[in-house]
Amino acid sequence: MAQFKTLWRASALLAFFSFVAKVTALWRDRILASQFGASPELDVYYSAFKVPDFIFNLFILGAVSSAFIPVFLEHYRQDRSNAWRITQNFLTSAFLVVLVACSVLFIFADPAARLIAPGFSADQLTLLVKLLRLMLLSPIIFSISTILGSVLQALERFFAYALAPVFYNLGIIIGALYGVPFALGMGWDPVMGLGLGVLLGAILPLLIQIPSAQKAGFRFRFIIDWTDRGFRKIIRLMIPRTLGLGAYSVEAIITNAIASTLSSGAITVLQFATNIAFVPISVVGVSVATAVFPRLSSHASDENEHQFHARLFESLKKTALGVGVLAVLMLIFRERIIQIIFETGAFQGASVTTTASALGLFMFGVVAHSLIPIMSRAFYALQNTITPVLVSIFSIALNVLLAIWFTFGLNWGIYGLALAFSIAGNVNFLLLYVLFRRRYL
Repeated sequence: MAQFKTLWRASALLAFFSFVAKVTALWRDRILASQFGASPELDVYYSAFKVPDFIFNLFILGAVSSAFIPVFLEHYRQDRSNAWRITQNFLTSAFLVVLVACSVLFIFADPAARLIAPGFSADQLTLLVKLLRLMLLSPIIFSISTILGSVLQALERFFAYALAPVFYNLGIIIGALYGVPFALGMGWDPVMGLGLGVLLGAILPLLIQIPSAQKAGFRFRFIIDWTDRGFRKIIRLMIPRTLGLGAYSVEAIITNAIASTLSSGAITVLQFATNIAFVPISVVGVSVATAVFPRLSSHASDENEHQFHARLFESLKKTALGVGVLAVLMLIFRERIIQIIFETGAFQGASVTTTASALGLFMFGVVAHSLIPIMSRAFYALQNTITPVLVSIFSIALNVLLAIWFTFGLNWGIYGLALAFSIAGNVNFLLLYVLFRRRYL
C-alpha cells in the first residue's frame, strides 16, 4: 500500500506539472493564433519541426524511453560508478551522432523541405529551409537534457524533470513576444523569431535539470567506449523502439505532406486540434506511464510478477477512467473550448469551427492513446522492445493508409486525418493489451 501511495504521489506531481506545461502550451498557441491566425507562415513554422523531431526520435527518444532506464537501474544497484560511466558514455555518443545528423541535414535542408511540404509555394519553401536550418540546433541541445532527464526519472527525482516542459513552452512564448519583433527589426520574416524561441525553449530545460542531475551524482565527462557491455545493451534494446519512433516520425511527415496539399492554414488547424487532444494524454496517460516505469522495471528485475501485474493494471484502470471522463467533456464542449483558447486576433470564424470539428474526432482515440504509453512501458520493463514496436509500425501503416483514403478518396480533408489517428490508436492499444495478456499472464 505504501508503494502505491508513493507511485500516485509521483503521478500526481508529474500530472500537475504536465498540466502546467499544457497550460503554458495553450497560452503559447493562443499567442501564435492571435499573431498569425491559420496562415501560410504558421504552416511553415509547424512543418519545420518535422525534421528535428525525426532526428531526436531516431537517436535519442528511442533509447531513453525504452532502454536506458532499465539498463541504468540494473547497473546502479550493483555499481553506481559504473552506472554513471555508462551514462557519460551514452551521452557523449548520442551528442556526437545527433551533431553529425543535424550537420548533414543542414546541408540538405532544401530537399528535406520539399519532402515534408510538397504542397507549399516557392516562397513558403524558401522560408521553410531557413527556419529548418535554424531549428536543427534544437535536437543537439535536447540530446543532453533528455538523457539527464531520464537519469532523474530513473532515480525518481521528478521535480526538475517535470519542470522542463514548462520552461520549453516559456521559451517559445518569449520568442513569440520578443523574438518576432526582433526578427522584424532585423528585416527577417517574423516566423524566424519563433525559431529563436524554439532554441531558447531547448536551452532552458537543460539549465533546469543540470543542478539536479549533478546532485544525484552525475558529472559531465567525455567518454566514448562502444565496447562497454552496458552501452551495447542499451543500443541493442533501443533498436526496435528506434525503428518504431522512426516510423512514427515518417507518419508525422506524411501527415504534414498531405495537409500541405489542402487549403492554406490546414497544417495549423490540425496542429492546434492535436495540441488540445494531447492535453489528457500527456497530463494523465504519459504522467502515469512515466511514474510507473521505474517501478515496473524494478519489479521485473526482481522477478516479482504479482507486484508487476498489480501495478500495471491499477495504472491502466485509473488512467482509462480519468481520461474517459475528460474525453467526453471535451467532445461535448469542443467548440466552446476552441473559442476560449484560440478565438482571438487573426484566428476567427471558419478556423474556429474547423478546429473544433477536428478536435471532436480526436476524442474518439484519446483514451487509447493515453493507455498506449503505459502498456508499452510494461513491455520495456520486461526488456521486450520488439513487440510494442511491431504493433506501433502496424498501427502507423494503418494510420497512413486510412489518412490517404479518407483525405483523398473520400475528400474529408483534415477530418480524415483526425479520424485516421483515432482509429489507429484504438487498434494499437487493443493489440498491445491482447499480446501482453497472452504472453505474460
